[in-house]
Amino acid sequence: MNTQDRFDDLLGERLRSDAPREAPGRVLDATMSRIADTPQRGGGWLARPAGRLLAAAAVLLLAVVAGTQLAGLVGRPVGDDPSPSPSVAPSASPAASPSASATVPSASASAEPSASAVADDALMLRVVFGGGGPTYPSDSVPWLTLMGDGTLIWQPVPPGAESASLVRRTLTEQGLADLREHIFGAGLLDASATHELEPLPGANPPGRGVGVYMFTADDGDDQVVVRSLQWLGDEEEATYYQPAPEREELDALAQRLRDPESLLGADAWTGPAEPYEGTEYQLLLTPYRDVPPYDTADASEIPWPFDGPLDEFGEVSGSQPPVTRCGGLSRDEAAAIIDALAALGYEQIGLDLATVGSLDWAEGNGRVDLTILPLMPDGYPPCDAEQP
Repeated sequence: MNTQDRFDDLLGERLRSDAPREAPGRVLDATMSRIADTPQRGGGWLARPAGRLLAAAAVLLLAVVAGTQLAGLVGRPVGDDPSPSPSVAPSASPAASPSASATVPSASASAEPSASAVADDALMLRVVFGGGGPTYPSDSVPWLTLMGDGTLIWQPVPPGAESASLVRRTLTEQGLADLREHIFGAGLLDASATHELEPLPGANPPGRGVGVYMFTADDGDDQVVVRSLQWLGDEEEATYYQPAPEREELDALAQRLRDPESLLGADAWTGPAEPYEGTEYQLLLTPYRDVPPYDTADASEIPWPFDGPLDEFGEVSGSQPPVTRCGGLSRDEAAAIIDALAALGYEQIGLDLATVGSLDWAEGNGRVDLTILPLMPDGYPPCDAEQP
């Protein structure tokens, strides 16, 4: 079964006619979904129809140039299809073969729950999905976070209009043992590793976009990090690339973990799922001095919990332009900013999701983009978060 089938109700047909013909369908779908979800009321150039077209075209053009090797993702295409730009839009990954995902391994129902060697307040597993080039700050929000105390936080797929963008649910001791066996039982996350695309001799793979999974895992020993390029589908893999059972199985694992409730019975949980709100948040500001304004609300209308110019806030995050400033917020400080945005008519904002907005900045004779991210219980993502 192709994973794209699982994402059909996420995808729109908008902008498809304007996309580069080289872009694969999954990249088109992921791009249009992102462009549709990101704009806010008065959200600058992304909020305008022309801006959305330009953004989609730019991301789609960038998305066809992911590299064959993870270390060379920036600036190197997969296959012979050249492209001048080095970014990749996250895309839905094709599922692994049925044999890789047909049975959910779990602890025996009659067995005693095995004690986790991971401290209650420590990370057991984090799954992040991204590309090999410039990313949106909101891409740092993990697909899934599992803590040693059985706290599970994930992004529902598809994100329904009535559901939160991040949800939390707590596992029973047996439920945690079952899920831990499902995650670690196959040994895929026993040691740090990188799983890349390896072309067959003489193969000429087509240019296409790829995504990268980053699994950060700890089952009681040393923390490991496993990076793996997404599975490209049985036909494409068999035609152009060396067999890669680990990549196929890791892709299948990541996709199954997008719906963790389907992996466990009702008795594996201590209560219902609820929206996840962090106790701490991350604020990212991308200020632009001496540029035309967005013609939106001004930054002076926001109750910033710090003094000084916006372009001196916090620390520099990332090495790619434009310069983004990053710092921490308490829950109350984040709520005050989000409430102010709500009063100004901004949408798609809240403490249980990545809040994105754009403001004019009269003091700097320009404009500023902002992102507020809820931090996971282990403090992820930090301002210097490593990208997949």
